[in-house]
Amino acid sequence: MLTSYGNDGLTFDVADSGGDGEAVLLLHGFPQSRTCWDGLTPHLVDAGYRVLAPDQRGYSPGARPRRRRDYAADLLIGDVLALANEAGADRFHVVGHD
Repeated sequence: MLTSYGNDGLTFDVADSGGDGEAVLLLHGFPQSRTCWDGLTPHLVDAGYRVLAPDQRGYSPGARPRRRRDYAADLLIGDVLALANEAGADRFHVVGHD
């Protein structure tokens, strides 16, 4: 299911798959989007995980700040933590590349 969440005045699209299992956040690399995980997501869902794959800062239509400083690591980390908070995940797994 495609949904969205907000952080830092931005709105991020996120694919939310699975049920109530442990959360796995899938973070894409450059220049990809959340869809790069489409082949892996069903396997994680079948294994009982809840899979959250956002379009990250700069890729989601509602989250494209113009200033370079708006892409600092602490802001990117804040986006991930905001997603986990929105999903009610106190603990979660992170998978990423690049």
